[in-house]
Formats: sequence, C-alpha cells, structure tokens
Amino acid sequence: MKNKPDAEKSSEKKKSTTPSAKKPSVEKDKLSVRIVELETTVTQLQKELIEAKEKFLRLAADFDNYRKRREKEFADIIEYAGEEVLRNILPVLDDLERAFDNMNTEEELSLREGLELIYRKFQKTLQSLGVEPIVSLKQPFDPYLHHAVMTREETETAPDFVIEEFEKGYKYKNHVLRHSKVVVSK
Repeated sequence: MKNKPDAEKSSEKKKSTTPSAKKPSVEKDKLSVRIVELETTVTQLQKELIEAKEKFLRLAADFDNYRKRREKEFADIIEYAGEEVLRNILPVLDDLERAFDNMNTEEELSLREGLELIYRKFQKTLQSLGVEPIVSLKQPFDPYLHHAVMTREETETAPDFVIEEFEKGYKYKNHVLRHSKVVVSK
C-alpha cells in the first residue's frame, strides 16, 4: 500500500492543484474590487480636497476684503474725528457774522474792527483744518450741498438756482459739515 498506482497519484495531484489554482483567481478578484474601491475613495477625497481649497480661497478673499474695509473705516474715523467738534463751532461763527450785521453806530465800529480780526483769524484756522464754506449764491441747486428752505418765483433767474442764503454751509475735507440753507428759484 505504500505505492499507490500512478492514476491515483495523478488524481491526487489534480485535486491538490485545482483548489490552489482557484485561490489566486479569487484573491485577484478580491484585490481588483478593493483597488476599485480605493480608486473611488481617492477620487472622492480629491473632489473634497478641491472643494475645501476653493472654500478656503473664498474665505481668505472674504477676510481680506473685510480687513481692507475695516482699515478704511478706521482711517476715515481718524481723518474725520474732529468733524463733530467743528460742527459745534459753526454756530459761534454764525453769531459773529450776525453781530457784524447789527453793528451800525460809531461806537460799535471800533468794536467791529476788533471782532473782524478775530473772525478772520477764526476763518483762517478753520480753513487750515480743512473747513471751507460752500459757495451757494447764484449756483445751481445741489441737494448734496444745499437744504432748500423755500422756493420763490424769480423772473431774472433760471429755475433751480440759489437766489438767497439763510445760513452758510461748510464742507470738511470731502464731507458736508453743514448744508447751506437756501431759497431756490422756481
């Protein structure tokens, strides 16, 4: 019994080789499926990475725009910080002008000269700070510079022109500090 016939040996070899031949084929199929799964995962992750990069770039651009806007706002705050103070000083200037209009007697004329010196110095100081009067008389009406208090029929003047100024307006750098109060022709 030690020696098996050759036919039995060959059938045993066939039996032993057949399962092992199937084994690599099954493993190849499993590996192929796993490769496809991994390729799909890699493709999905690449898409997510691209989306994340785009989202990051948009967010970075939004933040940069926000930073620039805040810097500009801060610079404007610094540049126009004195605007409220200057706006509160303008009534003093108006009062000086009204005082000049009401000084008519001989005694008041010497006082007027002194007040005019103060007035001119005050105007020069305001001008050095960037405050300028708005020229209104005989100018076209501009709602950004003028506040129309009333309208009046004028035959000598074209419509929508300033014919009288009740209160002088002022600009501070590029901002209107106070609108001119005017009468506009119809």
